[in-house]
Amino acid sequence: SQANMGKEGNVQPAFDRQKDIYTAMFAQLEQANQLLKEGTPIVATSDPVFQGDVSKWRRFCNSLYLRLLLRVSAKSEVSTSVIAKIKQIVDTNPAEYPIMQDNTHTAKILWNGTNSSTAVYSSPFMVNIRAADFRGIPICDFFLSKLVSWGDPRMNGSLGTGNVNRFCIDQAPNGGFVGVPSGYAPGSGVTVLSHFNSDADSNKPTLQTDRFTGIIMNTAEVDFILAEAAAKGWISGPTEKYYYKGMVDAINYWLPNYISTPTDSRFIDYITAADLEWDPTLPLDNTTLGNTSQLEMIHIQKYYALFLVDMQQWFEFRRTGHPILPKGPGLVNNQKMPARLNYPLVTQSTNPTSYSNAIAIQGPDDINTLMWWQKP
Repeated sequence: SQANMGKEGNVQPAFDRQKDIYTAMFAQLEQANQLLKEGTPIVATSDPVFQGDVSKWRRFCNSLYLRLLLRVSAKSEVSTSVIAKIKQIVDTNPAEYPIMQDNTHTAKILWNGTNSSTAVYSSPFMVNIRAADFRGIPICDFFLSKLVSWGDPRMNGSLGTGNVNRFCIDQAPNGGFVGVPSGYAPGSGVTVLSHFNSDADSNKPTLQTDRFTGIIMNTAEVDFILAEAAAKGWISGPTEKYYYKGMVDAINYWLPNYISTPTDSRFIDYITAADLEWDPTLPLDNTTLGNTSQLEMIHIQKYYALFLVDMQQWFEFRRTGHPILPKGPGLVNNQKMPARLNYPLVTQSTNPTSYSNAIAIQGPDDINTLMWWQKP
């Protein structure tokens, strides 16, 4: 609330409490929904996300609202009101809170694909990124092996360009897709065999220049938000309706119109062969390695749906503990996922009073200090 007030002489702004930030965001999204409801035109050429479609901005607004509501839904002091708001948006008054329904509603920026720091919409995967660095990113076995074992269409080369799968992952020299172990120990001799194709790989499609990587929020994420809410009994179901729709929308984002509906025989064959059919007999939650649950089924699919959606996979893992990730011997921090980032040193030196006040409220400036919404 005190940011960007240097002109007024406030060069050491106080840090707002996390609860206050979320409360303010909720109020702003409520206001935005009403303003967008008026339908005031947006100049299409000035709108790289929805090309002037106000109705899609309104759907994005309320879908983002659902994301943030779900994030804080386990916090005891706000859970009752938050769950009630989710139900209002989805069940009680959906006409007043339209949300994303299909991939035409996905919020994204279509990159122009040029390697130019002056181009307006250059992909961040191209600007000042060496091809060798992009190609050298290790892909973990956890990510690859499930897609391969499922026979996932996003990994089917025949459905991509130039017989390369839609995620543009190259096979190992001896064939097949081989990922690296998660958290492998330094010096263990692990070699990167499967990698993302780069712009330097001749005649091979690459995510470096793919226009569809500028995802802000996609429809599949909304589907899985609703699936979780239905599984917890917050909204009407059935849960599998949202679960299957999320899978279809996630696949169709990368392979447009590949599956028509969740009743499409192509989709039925896929989930049957991959053993991904919804199982309502599972417990709601279980985060023990080797076990599964309804939330694990939802979140393993959401994990893939959130591919390249900023850092939302990290947010969701911190919130739910799903999907259950393998922990290799090379993991530090006692094999715990960081809960936050440290404050930058420049903040500590230039705004020491506000920094000290924030630490006194939230806890130590440590990667294991829980966020407000992570605490009971």
